[in-house]
Amino acid sequence: MQILHPIPAPLLPAAAALWRAHFGRGGWPRRVHAGHGLVAVDAAGAVVGVMGLRDAAGGFADGGAGWPGWLFRAAPATGDLVIDGLAVCLPRQGVGRALVDHARHLAQGVARPGLRAEVRARNRGALAFYADIGFEAQAVGRYGLPWWGQVHVLRLAA
Repeated sequence: MQILHPIPAPLLPAAAALWRAHFGRGGWPRRVHAGHGLVAVDAAGAVVGVMGLRDAAGGFADGGAGWPGWLFRAAPATGDLVIDGLAVCLPRQGVGRALVDHARHLAQGVARPGLRAEVRARNRGALAFYADIGFEAQAVGRYGLPWWGQVHVLRLAA
């Protein structure tokens, strides 16, 4: 397996499709930013995982102007590099862990103190994954869009 950042143009459609399958809706987002993402590819060059990243310069998904924007409630500000969605084709194969490890090195390289993940409370699998690899709870609140419910803010030091 190989982790690539930024996402190479030929792999961007497959990476975006995998991300949309987990986090998108109705074709949203139409555009993604290769520089705000990581992709995991297998030995045959197929996309097996994708991670979006977000900082003050933006995120993986180009949300554009739209009606949900005014509904969105941001989590508390951070100096950390924020994981903007992590999706894998097959869970429990080490792909998610490899993406997080690579993102952690990226955070160190751009002088970010750590990584942050914002996970919906009902996503028990993701909460368990992040806890297993060392993320610690920082806050719980109603962040994001109203229908997301409670969101856990998790952190891993770089």
